[in-house]
Formats: sequence, structure tokens, C-alpha cells
Amino acid sequence: GTTRNEDYLNSILPPREYTEGGQLWVRYVSPTPATRVDVINLQDDLDKKLQSRQARETGICAFREELYSQCFDELIRQITINCAERGFLLVRVRDEIKMTIQA
Repeated sequence: GTTRNEDYLNSILPPREYTEGGQLWVRYVSPTPATRVDVINLQDDLDKKLQSRQARETGICAFREELYSQCFDELIRQITINCAERGFLLVRVRDEIKMTIQA
């Protein structure tokens, strides 16, 4: 069975289904807490991906928006593992910001 935190994680960052090689796969969010090194690596990965995709530093840039969104989701995952309520609040903030931007 899953733990309460894993249930929380799956509710705010749902498992993703995809097909590869004719087979259906489900990818779950990892319930493993992040270390300080993981957070530093996340920041380095973000910077490298922004550079490799030549994301614009100003104005509207779909690549930059997507990369920051993925990074924020990972931070939400890390925070939710330690404090589910804080994670839920971050999801509310994230979703409100997305709705405001799309308006």
C-alpha cells in the first residue's frame, strides 16, 4: 500500500500514463525526499536546459515557461514530502498564478 504522503503526492502531481513500444506505462512521482545536493542539481539542470534550449531571458518564451513549471513542480514534490499541507498551499498558489497569466 501507499503511504499518506504518497497519496498526497499522487493527488497534486498525478501519475502520467504513456505508451512506449506498444506498451502502456505509468510514471509515478518519487516519494523519496530530496537532499541539499538534489536541490543544487535541480538548479544546475534548469540553467543548463534554459541555455541549451536558448530560452529567452525576457518576454514570452514557451520553453522558459515550461522549464520553470517543471522545476516548480519538482520543488512542490520535495516540499510536500516533508509537509503535505505546505505542498497543497503551493499547488493553490501555482494554479492561481497559471490562471492569472492565462486570463
